[in-house]
Parts: sequence; C-alpha cells; structure tokens
Amino acid sequence: MVLNKRQRVFKALELDGEPDMVPINVFGFEQTGTSFQAYKNSNEHEKNKTWVQPKSSKVKYFVTEQRFWNVDIFAMDPFGYNKVKFRTKKAPPEYPDCYIDTLDGRIYKIVEQVNTGLSYRWYIGGYYTSPEILHSFWDRYGKPSELLNDKINYSPQIWQDFVEAVSPYFYPMVSMPINPTESLFNGLSLLRLAYYMRKDRSFIHEVMGEYAKTNIEIIKRLAESGVDIVFFGDDFGYKGNPIFSLKDFRELILPYHKMMYDVCKKNGMLIVLHSCGKIDQFLPDLIDVGLNCIQSLEVTAGVDLVGLKESLGDRLCFMGGLDSSGVLTFGSPQNVEADVKRCLKAAGYGGGYIIGPSHDILNMPWENILAMRAAIEKYRKYPLKF
Repeated sequence: MVLNKRQRVFKALELDGEPDMVPINVFGFEQTGTSFQAYKNSNEHEKNKTWVQPKSSKVKYFVTEQRFWNVDIFAMDPFGYNKVKFRTKKAPPEYPDCYIDTLDGRIYKIVEQVNTGLSYRWYIGGYYTSPEILHSFWDRYGKPSELLNDKINYSPQIWQDFVEAVSPYFYPMVSMPINPTESLFNGLSLLRLAYYMRKDRSFIHEVMGEYAKTNIEIIKRLAESGVDIVFFGDDFGYKGNPIFSLKDFRELILPYHKMMYDVCKKNGMLIVLHSCGKIDQFLPDLIDVGLNCIQSLEVTAGVDLVGLKESLGDRLCFMGGLDSSGVLTFGSPQNVEADVKRCLKAAGYGGGYIIGPSHDILNMPWENILAMRAAIEKYRKYPLKF
C-alpha cells in the first residue's frame, strides 16, 4: 500500500511500525554556500520550480527545494518568521561594525562567506552578560513575552488551506520562534553561562523561564489553528561532549522543555527537537517529559545511532543522521551512498526513522548531493534491502 506524505510521517513519529518507505527530511540549502549556488545553476532548479498559493492567502510559497529533495516533512508555515517581534540595532561601541539582536543579546557581524563571498551573519559574542545589562535592554525594548506579534492571524482556515496547498510536496511542521538554551548561551556567552552556573543560577532560571513563557504562548496559538507537529531547535552539545552535565541539564534546562512540551501534549501536538552535538545522555529524560523525535544525530559529534535505536527505539523516533560535516561534504559519491545505507541499517528497521542530513547543506559537492538523493530513493523502500 502506498501512503501519502502525512500518513508516512505520522506512522514514523508515532512509532507505528514500518511505513511503505522511510520518510525524508532535509533542512535545505544554506543560501550563502556553494551547494546552493550549484543548485541554482542546475537544470534541477528549473525542472522542479514550483510555487503554491493557499485558497485563503495572497502569499505564494515556493516549494522548489522540497520537490528537489522529495521531502515528506519540512518546517514551513503560513504564520511567518516574525511570530515574536525583535529588533536589530547597532551594537555598543566596543563592537564596531556589529549588530545586536535585542531579543537575546547576541552580537553578530555581516561578513563574506569564505567560499562564495556572499553576505553572512557571523556570531561574535553575547552582550547580556549580567542581569543589569539584560534588564536594561528588556526595559527599553520589551521582554520576549511582551513582543508577541498580535497581527498574525492564527485562524484554523489559514492553516488548513496551507496544509492542503503543500501536502503534495510535504507535510508541514511549525518551528518555535525561540531556541531557549541557544538563546541563553549566545546572549550570555558560554564563559558567562559557566560563571552564573556557579554563582547565580537564579539568573539562568529567569532567562530560561522568559524564553519558555514566550514559546508557550505561541504554542497555544498554534494549537488553536490546528497545528499538530511542533519543531524545536535547541543545541545541548559540542562535538564529542555535551555542554551540560546531566545534573545541570536536569536542573537548568529540562524543566523548561517540560513546560513547553506539557502544553504541546495537552493540545495533541507531536514534538520534534533539533539538537546538534553529543546529546545521547539527555534523551531518556527528554522522552520522559514528552519528546517524540530527535533530529540531527551527528555522527562526527559521537552520537551512537545504533546504540540509541537499540535502547530507545521503542520510545523515540529518529530523524537525520547523515554525516553533513564529514562524509557528505568531504567524501566521494560512493562514500555518500555508504553513509545512507549506514543510517538505514542503524535506525530504519521497524520504522520510527526519518532519513536526512544532520544539518543544512552548506558546501557539499554537487555530485554528492545527487548521490545522496539517489541513494535515499534507492534504499528507502520497505522491506529494507541493501
């Protein structure tokens, strides 16, 4: 039996056995990278050029990339990226030629991407390095929870029409506007985060609570519209190691994810979380508070996909796993095909797996892009055969 994209995705996320094929998720191209430039200049771009317009909208949504990748699930929604209003200002004088995001205090600079010369936002550091600085900016520009964009119409009809329009190409999930932990350490800087973990944990709780509160209000609005898959991004790990000890994670991070997940569960929403880095040790706790699916699964960070599937595969869906920062970028097309087979063998059997790169596509050679796409299509049909 051939399933549609929604059926395939939900069968995987709900751990309901093997669908007809392993679903696909790809973040897409990073548009300043060499991969996107190759894609733009290829006949594939013209061949797949497609836009859709929902019945209740004047907005056209381009789904060309989604067609190219043949994704089953993708983060896109009709409510836009400005769910929380934020302001970009010139950074304080000690950061010449830089800008500050007043929502979370990150300092960045517009630089040229090394391989293409295109403009790129490069993170410089965090400015909200004390309660006094953070409160002065929140007093001036508003706390995140005070910056909700009330002009957005979260009508169920808008959502239904959007889903109907994009459903031939993918089933949509909706991204949260704030990545709480990332916003915390990007705004504080990792050095100051370590300081406050020792000296004043109440400051960390205050910031995490405000970010979670903001997301919760958005979740409630999405629930009213009928959204059923919510996508969180929140990095907990480096290459090789987690950022936090398990004890600190349980005290400082997990309670705020539980608060957000509780509202999702109350409203019947499934939860997908993206987290880079070595995060294996956090997954049992995240499952306990309601996580349905983990995305990234970076092999170069040391994530053990085989072990995770064996120990948690009956409780958690896995998404991603292909080696974006290693094999896909620096290997041969033959290596890429082998990596596709590695992930399918590790996590595909029994269902509960959505294949794709661990992150977006930056400087992956064009021949590897085509090899990855071809290998996924070749091997993703159930029963899996290699």
